[in-house]
Amino acid sequence: MIQDDNDTKQTPSASPKAAVGIGLAASVVMTVLMVALRFALDTQSLSELMADRLTAITPVEVFDFILNRLQVGAKPILFAMLLAGQVVVGSVVGILYIRYSAKLPFDDSQPWHRGILVGAFLWLLFAGLVTPLVDGGFFGSSVIGGRVTYLVLLLVSFGGYGLTLTHLHLIPLGDADTPAADMGRRRVLRQGAFLALLAVAGAYSGRAIIQGFGSISPARVFNRSGEMPAEVTPNEEFYEVSKNIVNPKVDVTGWTLEIDGEVGNPFAIDYEELQSLPWVEEYATLTCISNLVGGGLISNALWRGVPLKDFLERARLPESTERLAFHAADGYVDSIPMEYALRDQTIIAYMMNGVPLSDGHGFPARIIVPGLYGMENVKWLTRITPVTADFLGYWQVRGWDGTAVIKTMSRVDVPRRNAGLLLEETFLGGVAFAGDRGVQHVEVSTDGGETWQLADMSDPLSQFSWVLWTTQWTPMSTGPFEVAVRATDGRGDVQTSVVRGNVPSGATGYHKVPVLVS
Repeated sequence: MIQDDNDTKQTPSASPKAAVGIGLAASVVMTVLMVALRFALDTQSLSELMADRLTAITPVEVFDFILNRLQVGAKPILFAMLLAGQVVVGSVVGILYIRYSAKLPFDDSQPWHRGILVGAFLWLLFAGLVTPLVDGGFFGSSVIGGRVTYLVLLLVSFGGYGLTLTHLHLIPLGDADTPAADMGRRRVLRQGAFLALLAVAGAYSGRAIIQGFGSISPARVFNRSGEMPAEVTPNEEFYEVSKNIVNPKVDVTGWTLEIDGEVGNPFAIDYEELQSLPWVEEYATLTCISNLVGGGLISNALWRGVPLKDFLERARLPESTERLAFHAADGYVDSIPMEYALRDQTIIAYMMNGVPLSDGHGFPARIIVPGLYGMENVKWLTRITPVTADFLGYWQVRGWDGTAVIKTMSRVDVPRRNAGLLLEETFLGGVAFAGDRGVQHVEVSTDGGETWQLADMSDPLSQFSWVLWTTQWTPMSTGPFEVAVRATDGRGDVQTSVVRGNVPSGATGYHKVPVLVS
């Protein structure tokens, strides 16, 4: 029998440069597979679990510092950093493996076996130890999307990592001076099979990533400085924020909304039944608690849905109930006091501006609670349950306000910041909002707050809707000016001038826009 000279038992050596390249290639394969399977299997990835855990343990002061500077960019930057960190860690592990692989009791002539063993070891390590540390539960028991799919995601990703690492190490492509015939027929066949496998996996991964790209939470913010906003925000321009790196896509088939817990009559309804119930429509403005003074995380829409109190009456909610918690398909949970839950205007909404909710805005159903910041208006509803007064939701655990009542705000949209104006009559305008208190009037100052003049206001579409304000201003001289605005709510309380950050209960202060008159 002829011995193939290339089928040796000795682990081949690799230069430090080659080791870095092999480790990097394996970690990139692992990361691409993990992202692709996240979309294909619709389950949380390890990176998302780590992101949630990081936001939970980050001190609120640090969180506020980062949020105020990055705003809607914070989440994608965090995700990119986690993926980059994953690649770096995978590369380091690969380098260490190559350096010490000769000491491992494995048969070097069987890279498939060794690759599977490496992948299985990493799978056990991350599923059984790392995942619980990032609140995913033992072997993914608490992962949104299911334990089985999460374990498959990890198994395939780490399996791809192990196979790539061992094959690039144990079956190198050879030197440029080495004839292909001298590489050995078995090695050529193995290389061909492995490269074909990588090509198929890469094609599948690319397709899954492209198809799933639309699920990535865009954290949209539209604030066209220099233009007046539409009184009713088009759906595609309505601000969009969630805790997720990738938003859930809820399949309405099989979806139900449950009301359970300490209630006299727990029940569940499906989407068809929800739409068949008596409904109401109302205009309501939503704004994010992380919106900065003058920021664009505020929009107005017409919502259609079923009054929440109708559900609570059917469920026979105990009179002693203090708060009501809303659970979402993405694992998010928040609660509101019963005072808000029993209002006629608090609805379980399923339509927005005359069309069904989009995935990004909470399809198939969300709660609309006029007067409270967007964090309380839970999207992708799956379950409602009574809770005690000390219940802490997703953001409350992280230091935000327990009942996030909207603070009175106003914004200058026209003119834009640092605009050049002529010494003539100039149009000024913007929006004002005071939650469920309504806006009594809006005032504008162009002299540093020494004097204020009343602005004209549009009739609000509802008590829970923003108003558009406008006025005309003729500068008395050339030079720099600052346009400032303040609103008075329906109770007669003037918007505070005290400047505070958005953590823990929403930003305050006057919005001021510098302009230059020439």
